[in-house]
Amino acid sequence: MEDTYNDSRRLFAGACAAICALAFSFAALSGILYHLKGEFLLDNGQIGLIGGAGLWGMAISQIGFSSLCDAFGMRNLMRLAALGHIAGVALIVSASGFTSLFVGALVLAIANGMVEAVCNPLVATLYKARKAAMLNRLHLWFPGGIVISGLILWTMAELDWRWMMVIVVPPTLLYTWLFTGPRFPATEAAAAGARLGDAFRAVGTTPIFWLFLGLMAITMSLELGPNRWIPAVLEAGGMHGILVLVLINGVMAIARGNAHMILDRVSPVVLLCVSAAIAGLGLLWLSYASGLAQTIAAALVFAIGISIVWPTMMGFVAERTPKTGALGLGLMAAAGSLAVGLVTTPLLGTIADRHLPLAIEATPARALAQQVMSAPTADAKLYAEAQAILAAPQLPEATGDFLRRVAADENNGSAAKAAADLLHPAENRSGLLAFRYLVPLALLVSMIFALVALSDRRAGGYAAAVERARFQQGAPE
Repeated sequence: MEDTYNDSRRLFAGACAAICALAFSFAALSGILYHLKGEFLLDNGQIGLIGGAGLWGMAISQIGFSSLCDAFGMRNLMRLAALGHIAGVALIVSASGFTSLFVGALVLAIANGMVEAVCNPLVATLYKARKAAMLNRLHLWFPGGIVISGLILWTMAELDWRWMMVIVVPPTLLYTWLFTGPRFPATEAAAAGARLGDAFRAVGTTPIFWLFLGLMAITMSLELGPNRWIPAVLEAGGMHGILVLVLINGVMAIARGNAHMILDRVSPVVLLCVSAAIAGLGLLWLSYASGLAQTIAAALVFAIGISIVWPTMMGFVAERTPKTGALGLGLMAAAGSLAVGLVTTPLLGTIADRHLPLAIEATPARALAQQVMSAPTADAKLYAEAQAILAAPQLPEATGDFLRRVAADENNGSAAKAAADLLHPAENRSGLLAFRYLVPLALLVSMIFALVALSDRRAGGYAAAVERARFQQGAPE
């Protein structure tokens, strides 16, 4: 079907535009998290739940819809995705608090999950002989989309944060138009006459698939967890966090666009081994970084490490476990999103909150608490938090909430500025420190990839393993 399918180019362009819309939603939601803290008085834990919903919701959607590509139809799923993107944006821009923000992020994530559930098997079907390379080319539009949307968001810095979410709409309309008209092919597994039950059996009886399912959860935690937090953490330190995110994803886009040249020389597993180690080094450096130059240098190392992990993992599964079909690719994408959304993103926020009091200067914080207690207009909750700060031998965990509440008080300019001057550098330091907790995971998966590469070498090499998978599992040529 490759090269002879008349609609392949338009379908591939539509898939790229859909991944771009997914990227726009990721960047927009990441870009507004810092603003949501101040407007709705949310702590890092709540922000982590909103950011996490934007990921684990995608995982649930991928699991649910990846098995319906043939039964429900790829075109119909993409129509639902477009409706979800528009509805998610509408819910977020009209939000009145944490709950509505959470629901909006979840709806947006479900739409993103549909995009992944369709576009990965679509491209794997259109380009059966070049799956890893073409999936890398498809997914360069995730970092590429973040570069484009990040630059747009930067120019909108002075506007209300709600306008930032609207940027998701144009790429949504584009992929809707591109997918209108062309005929979608049956997925590779369906073309071979495989039924959904066959895909479930292949998933359940393929050990290497389960190994890579677990590895996907960790590698995506290394990539998307920090990327979700970087804008908010760096903006707290007075840097243009969205531009650093643009820089990271610019490197990723270039790497994915040229991944085929690397994969012509080394196997995907060797590439994954090296990439995970470099990502861990970048995260370690970023957790200690101070100042713009160090932060950018560490971010570049991190970007090189994570740049082609996602599509290479997807390509590995498509090549080594072909009979798992769209279900296998959907489960892989879901495993990564589920881990990042339910565990990594909220956990990084919780870790940052736990270390925040230790990063705040105690003496000026107590002086500010004394000032608030002596003010006749202090509300009961603020008074109680200030009293707790003065009574405790060390700063309590409520210090962050206290400083956020004071910093948001427009009626007390001097106290608000003092609170912001204490809070923001501490948010930056505690946020960066949280990245350090991911470094051991990077080293672990790097060693596992090395063992898989060694096993492949002893069995005749990666190419031989791909051929065995095709014939032993009955996948189509």
